[in-house]
Amino acid sequence: MPPSRRTLQQLRSLFDEGHHLTLAQIAGRFDVTERHARRLIQFLRERGAPVEETRQGRKKLFFIPEIHRSATLRDVTFTEEETLALAVAAEAARATLLATPLGAPLQRAFDKLLTELAPHVYSFSLEDQPAHWHFGPMGFSPIDADVFRTLSRAIEENRTVRIDYHTAQSNTYTRGRVIDPLLIGMPGGSWVVVAWCHKRRGFRDFALAGIRRIEKTDRFFSPPGDFDPENYFRDRFGALAGEVTTVRLLVEKDRAPYFERKLYHPSQRIEERREDGRMVVSFEAAGLEAVRAFCQSWGVGLTVLEPPELAARMAEEARALARRYGGEGRIL
Repeated sequence: MPPSRRTLQQLRSLFDEGHHLTLAQIAGRFDVTERHARRLIQFLRERGAPVEETRQGRKKLFFIPEIHRSATLRDVTFTEEETLALAVAAEAARATLLATPLGAPLQRAFDKLLTELAPHVYSFSLEDQPAHWHFGPMGFSPIDADVFRTLSRAIEENRTVRIDYHTAQSNTYTRGRVIDPLLIGMPGGSWVVVAWCHKRRGFRDFALAGIRRIEKTDRFFSPPGDFDPENYFRDRFGALAGEVTTVRLLVEKDRAPYFERKLYHPSQRIEERREDGRMVVSFEAAGLEAVRAFCQSWGVGLTVLEPPELAARMAEEARALARRYGGEGRIL
């Protein structure tokens, strides 16, 4: 006779809690023989549970790997507004995590949650929400799953890792870079890991797309107590870090409304409104390369007033573009 559903659920719960159990331990917990304990494991496997086994001395231990463990939520009650927020968050999160190994599991998790909520009556259509909101797709290249998972685990364990890294800005390749990873973030739309770099003796961003190889070390570190992610990312413009600089822009009349209704940086401030409709806008921002790209995207819609090195770079690139395209749009 097959074991009861309750018995299988209890055994699965033990494995999901991280227990590594011998046949004798399973038999003792459920008051059965070791032969019957083996049958319980077999029934779990036939129902899709990824029960694995390992040896510890002469004993064989059965367990479910951490990545495959499940968690069961207690009964939770949601208001209608909370349900709508979850549905919208599902769409936003899918767009953000699509390029990472968490994208597919997130999709399954939200599907399970929203399936449980769907039978209830709302003033909105839960199943229609994906068509009512759009957050992507984001322009991310797929992230290497091994890099992502190894970094995530290293952050949890406070473990030092060694990476081979390609720096796009200088087009250089470094082997065996030793870092202490603190967090994974997405400033300016680029996935990075913020880490203490043993080579540079300071905090650095490493683009996940630039990590070609990663391995854990046997070394562990203590996260700095004064590290504040909000402060770390606050001043930068886009994904790039650097020295904080005051940037002043002269915005043309037809572009001014965009700066009135949208903050392109947390420190954005309208310093002056001119009679001709133009305005002077300023930022306290880090990462002049990102600021330069931002300014170029506006074309003749704005002019860099400060800092002088950024204005000079803009002028230099404008002259280079004029030489490249020549008269009447021809590429020379």
